[in-house]
Amino acid sequence: MKKRLLSILLLTAMLLGVACGAAFSTGAAGKPGDVDNDDDVTIIDVTLIQRHLADVITLDEAAQKRGMVAGDDELTIIDATLIQRYIADVITRFPVEDILPTEAPTAAPTQAPTSAPTQAPTEAPDEVTKVKDNITIYFSNNKNWSKVNAYIYNDKTGAAMKAWPGTTMTNYTTNTYGEKVYSMTVNAAQYNRVIFNNGSAQTTDTPLTKASSGYFINGTSNGKQLAGLYPYGQSGEGTIETVTMDYPDGYKKKVYVWLPEGYNAADKSKKYPVLYMCDGQNLFGQATTLSGYEWECDETALSLMQNGGDGVIIVGVACGDTSARRNHELTPNLGQLSSVVSGDASYRNGGGKVFSDFVVDTVMPYVEGKYNTNSIRGVAGSSSGGIEAFYIGMEHPDKFRYIGALSPAFILYNKDVWDNYLSAKSFTGELPRVYFFCGNSANDQLEQALYPNATAMEGWMKNHGYPAEKMITVTDADATHSEAFWALYFPEMLSWGLEL
Repeated sequence: MKKRLLSILLLTAMLLGVACGAAFSTGAAGKPGDVDNDDDVTIIDVTLIQRHLADVITLDEAAQKRGMVAGDDELTIIDATLIQRYIADVITRFPVEDILPTEAPTAAPTQAPTSAPTQAPTEAPDEVTKVKDNITIYFSNNKNWSKVNAYIYNDKTGAAMKAWPGTTMTNYTTNTYGEKVYSMTVNAAQYNRVIFNNGSAQTTDTPLTKASSGYFINGTSNGKQLAGLYPYGQSGEGTIETVTMDYPDGYKKKVYVWLPEGYNAADKSKKYPVLYMCDGQNLFGQATTLSGYEWECDETALSLMQNGGDGVIIVGVACGDTSARRNHELTPNLGQLSSVVSGDASYRNGGGKVFSDFVVDTVMPYVEGKYNTNSIRGVAGSSSGGIEAFYIGMEHPDKFRYIGALSPAFILYNKDVWDNYLSAKSFTGELPRVYFFCGNSANDQLEQALYPNATAMEGWMKNHGYPAEKMITVTDADATHSEAFWALYFPEMLSWGLEL
């Protein structure tokens, strides 16, 4: 509702006749955010930036300078977004004000705007509760290592909390399985990876986020131990409600709705973000999974709550009951298929639009009409579900805060098809954050085949104007095409998408 109000105000400002000529001159002086230099930061200033970026008008150098509120000497959609947040009282100060001199401007405004919006937004957009940086992580020693070290580091900067093999964890307690549980406190804003080890045996590089809590050994990959996740200290498990809906292709489809522990339908004051996911049968439990593994989505959401974050309602839309039906449902029909799958009839004339419309027009209204939800939404999936989640988000960018595409099957189309699809999009206004992930294990030919296009998509999108700061691509040389690894990276995707 709040985003819709802001959009209406933007449209009103444009319809009321904000200048649209070859150039727009506003004089030299003024304060940050006051693009039109009328001594007031309003929605008109946002509109002027958007129209300048769309080449509808040309702002002079002084006007552009006033619009550069991010402080990076470049006028971008980030500046427009910051001004929107300022108008809505989400922020009270621009980043540029921390680096500007404190003297007052020497010149007076030279002109007033030609029109003004009739009202200002009265409510701030829905936000997620920020989670504390220092979290406690736990490791259940189910392999009976003689000691447990945690090598904590940042994979972007290379900074490590302590040299290898890391910090010796403290024996915290013994659980009901007779396993020793070790713990330590970590700054999750400073470090984002952990390798548990005993000095010789070790886990793969494991994401560490504000949605992380408990770890244990859950298997092996490339000769290393593979960590599993659990919400240490969270006694409840949440609840799953299952509904069967008529799918437009003429059959029934299950939709799983996971509600966080403590959810109270009668408490309308507590509203939750919602994450919509493909392959719903693989998200919450091994009983229904196709692979024997699960995404452990509920464990991640409970861990986030354990660390002080909000709960998240997770909605899983099950795939078709056969491989061919799944291929059809989760393949958007974007053009000529690549040679990799062109011989498989199940991918031709893909029904991805039907699935996308089903999620947006049927599942979302049902969920958001029945449960206590706010306006923060995400959409995510893996493999064919990854390309479909990406497609849903690209088709409906106004409806989603973030997109998670893990091991996405972008290989279904060659670069020229993707360029054609992306070139038809108008990447302006508030856009979803996009998290790309792909493994590159030498022992998994499928994941290796997906890797080139999965890791190239961010660059292709940049070339078509998608903001670089809205995207991140994460890779793992040990990761295979499996729920076990998607479960490991799900907390990072969720944390990044929610901007924790």
